[in-house]
Amino acid sequence: MGVGVCLVLVSFSLVGCDYIYRLLDKEGAEELELVGEMSPFEKNPTVEEIQHLLKIYGYSPGAVDGVLGLRTRNSIEKFQNDHGLKPSRFVDDETWAMLCVHKDNGLVVDGEVSITRVQELLTRAGHDIGAVDGKFGPKTQKAVEEFQKAHQLKVDGKIGYNTMKAMALYINQPIQTTP
Repeated sequence: MGVGVCLVLVSFSLVGCDYIYRLLDKEGAEELELVGEMSPFEKNPTVEEIQHLLKIYGYSPGAVDGVLGLRTRNSIEKFQNDHGLKPSRFVDDETWAMLCVHKDNGLVVDGEVSITRVQELLTRAGHDIGAVDGKFGPKTQKAVEEFQKAHQLKVDGKIGYNTMKAMALYINQPIQTTP
């Protein structure tokens, strides 16, 4: 065996399987780093969070059970397609960042849409919601629909990913007063 071949073999054995896996399957390796080791039929808290976020955003990952099954993979792929990401069906760094953006801006708190934050942002956008009380009542519902219409979004009164994305534009805006 030549010296070059021996050096290559020694190099691979020193860097290990993780390095080779990252070279061969970048998305799978990124997902492994984000989610951690997964065993069949065992709950993974990061996978549960992914499933919660997908549900909040209007996707159907199936039961929030912490297992990356077929429905969750399909939802990840649909989310990636809908948001201009490479549809790998894996939660890579880009996908994770897009999933978490509304957690980072306070619109999703503890796996739920923060109605208080929604009401605050609707008020900043100039919509009348009455008092900011954290309850999704008729005034808030109407304000969400008006907001969606004003931003050329699907008017369904639901606070999904695109509605939150448009609301996030008002995070640093002063409160608007309605005329």
